[in-house]
This record gives sequence, structure tokens and C-alpha cells, in this order.
Amino acid sequence: MNHLLVQWVAGVGAVGIVGMLIFQLLLVSGLPLGAAAFGGKYGVLPTKLRFASAISALIFVAAFYIILARVGLVGGRSQSSSLVHVGIWVFVTIFGVSTLANNSSRSRWERFIMAPVGLLLTVCCLIVALSGSSSS
Repeated sequence: MNHLLVQWVAGVGAVGIVGMLIFQLLLVSGLPLGAAAFGGKYGVLPTKLRFASAISALIFVAAFYIILARVGLVGGRSQSSSLVHVGIWVFVTIFGVSTLANNSSRSRWERFIMAPVGLLLTVCCLIVALSGSSSS
């Protein structure tokens, strides 16, 4: 696959990941966005779920690095490292499972916003994972 196209796909994925990272940080800060998270049960998340959002934010930071490292946009030659090779497949799986969970949620926000975002991130990570390293 054309390397510039794969880098573009990784960039789209990275933008989506940053968007989700910001969303998680807003949840942690106590903004009333809980209708779009954790089943939509709370407007403002309770402390335990804010902690879970903080963990999610850290996971999104890792996803941001992994997707960009896989195509050689960050990390020098790290796109060929085992961590990046395995990591991109871990994120294909995480985002795929997230898509399924959000699609089956009772929350309309999760079904109509978060599920499509999860699908976009899954597809971007899958394309990047299948593309090989930047030398391909």
C-alpha cells in the first residue's frame, strides 16, 4: 500500500485518538458529559468512573504513539519494534471491542457517536497494522 496513504490514515486515526483523549480528560475534570460514556447512566461521572476515564486517557496516549510510530512519524526506527508491532494489533482489538460495546449500549450518544468513532479508529489501526513498516 502507498506509504503516504498509510501515513494519512495514521494521521486520521491520531486525530480521532486525540479527540477521544480530550473527551476522557473532560470526563475526569467533572464536566457533565457522562451520557456519552460508561453506559450513559451519569451526567457527571462519580469518582471511580473518573479514575477509569483517567486510565482510558493514558491508554489513548499510548495509542497515539503506537499508531504514529508504526508508520515512522514518531520514534525514529521504532516502527519495527516488537512493542509497536504487537501494540497496533492490541489497539485494533481494543477499538473493535469498544465499537461493539458502544453499539450495544443503552446510551444513544454511545451508539450514534462513540460506536462510529470506535469503528473509525479500528479501521485506521487495522490499515496501519496491515501496511507493514515504513520501508514497505
